[in-house]
Amino acid sequence: DGLAERKERYSRDLVTERDRRRAGWEEGLALREAARRTLTELDEEVGRLADERVAATTRLREAEAGLREAADAQERASRAARDALEREARLRRELADRATRAARLGAVEEELGRAEADLARVDAELARKERELEAAEAEFRERERLRRAVEEERRRLTEEAAARRAEVETIRGALAAAGRDRERLERSLEEVRDRIRQAEAEREGLGREIERLDADQTPLAERREALEAERRGLVDAVAELEEAVRRHAARRDLLVARLRDLEETPGARFLQAGRARALGLLRDLVRVEEGLERALLAALGPFADAVVYADADAALADAPEGDGAILAVASGGPGAAVIPGERSLLQAVRAEPEARGLVSTLLRDVYLAADVAEAAEKRRRHPRASFVTPEGVVVGPIAIHTARNGDDRAREIREELRVLEHDLAAAGQRLRPKRERLDRVTAELEALGAEIDATDAEIGAAAERMAAAEREAAAGRREEEVLLQRLAGLEDARAAYRERLATAGPVAVDLPELPRPAEPPVRLRVEVETARRDLAAIRERLERLRNEREALRALEPAALQEELARAEAERSAAEEELRTVEEAARRARSVRDEAAEAERRATEAEADANRRWREASAELERLRDAYEEEDRARGDLERRIRDAERLLREGHGKDPAEALAALGEEDTVASLERRAELVQRRLGLLGRVNLLATGELERLQGRHDFLQRELDDVRKARRDLLEVIRRIDEEITRTFEAAFRDVAAEFERIFADLFPGGEGRIYLTDPAQPLETGLEIEARPGRKRVRRISLLSGGERALVALAFLFAIFRARPSPFYLMDEVEPALDDVNLARFLRLIQGFAADSQVLIVTHQKRTMEVANVLYGVSMGKDGTSKVLCQRIDHAAPADGDGPRAGGATPVGVTERAGVR
Repeated sequence: DGLAERKERYSRDLVTERDRRRAGWEEGLALREAARRTLTELDEEVGRLADERVAATTRLREAEAGLREAADAQERASRAARDALEREARLRRELADRATRAARLGAVEEELGRAEADLARVDAELARKERELEAAEAEFRERERLRRAVEEERRRLTEEAAARRAEVETIRGALAAAGRDRERLERSLEEVRDRIRQAEAEREGLGREIERLDADQTPLAERREALEAERRGLVDAVAELEEAVRRHAARRDLLVARLRDLEETPGARFLQAGRARALGLLRDLVRVEEGLERALLAALGPFADAVVYADADAALADAPEGDGAILAVASGGPGAAVIPGERSLLQAVRAEPEARGLVSTLLRDVYLAADVAEAAEKRRRHPRASFVTPEGVVVGPIAIHTARNGDDRAREIREELRVLEHDLAAAGQRLRPKRERLDRVTAELEALGAEIDATDAEIGAAAERMAAAEREAAAGRREEEVLLQRLAGLEDARAAYRERLATAGPVAVDLPELPRPAEPPVRLRVEVETARRDLAAIRERLERLRNEREALRALEPAALQEELARAEAERSAAEEELRTVEEAARRARSVRDEAAEAERRATEAEADANRRWREASAELERLRDAYEEEDRARGDLERRIRDAERLLREGHGKDPAEALAALGEEDTVASLERRAELVQRRLGLLGRVNLLATGELERLQGRHDFLQRELDDVRKARRDLLEVIRRIDEEITRTFEAAFRDVAAEFERIFADLFPGGEGRIYLTDPAQPLETGLEIEARPGRKRVRRISLLSGGERALVALAFLFAIFRARPSPFYLMDEVEPALDDVNLARFLRLIQGFAADSQVLIVTHQKRTMEVANVLYGVSMGKDGTSKVLCQRIDHAAPADGDGPRAGGATPVGVTERAGVR
C-alpha cells in the first residue's frame, strides 16, 4: 500500500512537470514563429538591398566607361589641336622666310654661270694633261723593261745564295723559337706551380674550416646522444605506463562484466524485456525482519528470483519467452501447520497483498533456528518441517540449502574496482608528465637534427671544395710533369740546332750592277687625277645649284597664304572640340563619383542587412534547438506519465487522477527516487542461486588442471630455450670480442702503414651491449685534425676502407682474395702504398685483382685479358711475368713468389 501511494505521488509530480514543460514549449514555439517571421522579413530586405547594390554597381560601371570614353576623346582632341597649332607655326615661319628666298635665287643664278665657265676651262686643261701623261708613261715602260732584265739575272744569283742563307736563318729561327718556347714553358711552369700552391693553400684552409665545423658539431652530437638516450628511456617508461593503463582498463572491464553477471538474474532479465503484466520479482514483494535476510533467501531458494503474475493465463502466455526465469502465480496457498513452541519464518515476513498466498505456500513449513546444530536437533524431532538459521542454512526433510554469497563477491568486486580506478588514475597522472617530456625531447631532437644536418651540409660542401682543390693540385702536378718533359725536349732540340748552324757554309754572292730605276710620271698622274676630281666636283656643284634654283622658283607666296588660312581654321575647330570634350569629361567624372557613392551606400546597407539576417538566423537556430529539446523532454515526460498511469491501472487497479490527488506535499520526486533506490539495493541483497554450479566447477577444474600442466610444460621449454640462447649469446659475444680486438689492432697497424704519421682506430658505439652495438671508424691522416670519414678526400676514404678490409683479412686470413677495381681513386703515392700492402698479402695467399691501373699490372706475376676478334668472339689471353729481384729488396717479388692475378676489363690490345 505504501509503494502504491509513493507511485501515485510520483505520477502527480510527473503530470505537474509535464504541464510546466508544455507551457514552456508553447512559449518557445511562439518565439520561434516570431523569429521565423523576422528572418523572412530580413530575407526580403536583403534581396531588395542586393538588387539596389547590383543596380548601383551597374551604374558605376557605365559611368566609368563613359569617363574613359570622354578621356580618350579629350586626348584625341588635344592631339589634333596640338598638330594644327604646330602646322600653323611652320607655315608662318615659311612665309616669313619667303622674302629672303628672292635674294638667294639671284645669287644662285650668278654662281651657276661661274660654275659653267669653270667647267669649260677644267675640261680643256684635262685633255692637255692626259696627252702629256701618255707620252711619259711610254718612256717609263721602256726603262722598266731594261731594269727587269738586270733584276732577273740578279735574282738568279740571289736565289742560289738564298738557299744557303734560308737554311741558316731557318736554323736560327728554330733556335730562337725554341728559346721563346722555353721561356713560355718556364712561365707556364711557374703559373702551374702557383696554381698548385694556391690549391694546397685553399685545401689547408678548407681543412681548418672543416675541423672548426666538426668541433662545433661535437657538442651538438653529444647533446643529441644524451637526448636520444633520455628519449629511449622515456619511450620505455611511456610504453610501460601505457601498458599498465591498458592492463588496468582491461581488468576493470572484466570486473565490470563479472559484477554485471553477479547482479543479473534470469528473472531480472525477463522483467527488463518489458513484461508489463507481471507484478514483479518475488524478492521485491517480500520484506523480512532485520537480520533474517539471508534466512529468507535460503528458504525461498530459486523462487526468490521468480516473476510473480496475478493471472495464471498471463503467466502461461509469457512462458515461451521465459529464458530460464521462474514464473509464479500469486494465488493463496494452504495454511501453515504450526509446531507448538517454534516460531515460523512467516511470522517475521511482510509480503505484498498480491504475493501473500504464494509466500505462504513456499514458507508454510519453515521455522527459525538459532544455529545449524539447533536446526538439526529440531529436524530430528519434526522430520516433516524445515528449519533455517539467520546465516541462511536450511535443514529440510531431504536436503540442506544454503544462501549464496553473491553480495559478498559483488562487494569484493566493487572494492577491487575502486582500487583499480585509483591505480588507473595514478598511472594516467604518471604518464602525462612523461609524455609531455617525451614530446619536448622529441622536438629538441628534431631541432638538433636539423642544426646538425645544416652543419653536415656545410662540412660536405667544404669537403667537396677541398676535394676539388686536391684534384686541381693533382692536375697541376701532372701538368708540371708534362711541362718539365717538354722543357727537356726543347733543350735537346736547341743542341741539335746549334750543331747544324756550325756546319752551314758561307752565304755571300757577287751581283751585277743594277741600273737606276726609272722615275714614274707621278706628277702628271697626280695632276690628271686632280683635274678629273675638280671636273667631277664642278659638275656636282652645277647639278646642286640647278636643283636649288628650281626649288626656289617652285615656292609661291599665294599658296603659303592659302595653306596658312586652312591651318588656322583647323586649329580653331580643334580648340573648340577640345573645350567640348573637356566639359563632357567633367560631367562624366561627376556622374562616376555619384555612382560610386551610391554603390558604397548600397554595399554598406546590404552588409548591415546581412549582419542582421545572420543574427536573426542564429537566434532562430537557438530557439529551434531549445524547442526541439523541450519537445523531447515533453515527449519523455508524457511517455513516463503514460507508463505510470498504465502501471496504476493494470498493476494496482486504481485511477491515476485519484492516486495523484491522494499524494501529500512531502512526497516529492527526489524522496520517491531515494526510496526506490533503497528498495532496489535491498532486493539486490537477495541474489540468485546457480543450480548448475557444481557441474560447471568440475568441468572448469578439469580444464584448469589440463591448462596448468600445459603451462608447466611451456615454462620448462622456455627455461631450456633461454638457457640455450644464453649459451649461444655468450659464445657469440666471446667470438665477436676476440675478432673485434684482433681487427682493431690490425687496423691501427695497417692505417699507420697507409697513412704515415696518421692515426686510425675502431671502437664500439655501445660496448656494454656487444650483440646490439655498432662500429665507428675514426681516421686522422697525417697533418690533419679531422676524424670523420665523410670529410676525407675520395682517395683517403678509399684507403681507409681498404685498411678496414685488410685488417679483417689479416685478423682472419684466407687462402685467396678477390678484389674488383679497388684503387681507381688513389693517386700515385697512395697507390704505391696499396701495392706494397698487396705484396705483403701475396706472400702467404693468392690475390686476384680486377684493375685498369698499369702500375698494378706491373707488380703482377700473371696477367689475364679478354680480347674480341673481328668475328665477334672473345678469347682469353694469359701472360706470365718473371720479375728480377731488386737490389735493395724493395720492389716486385722474384719469379718464384705466389702469382698475383690481374684482369683488365678493357681487354688486352
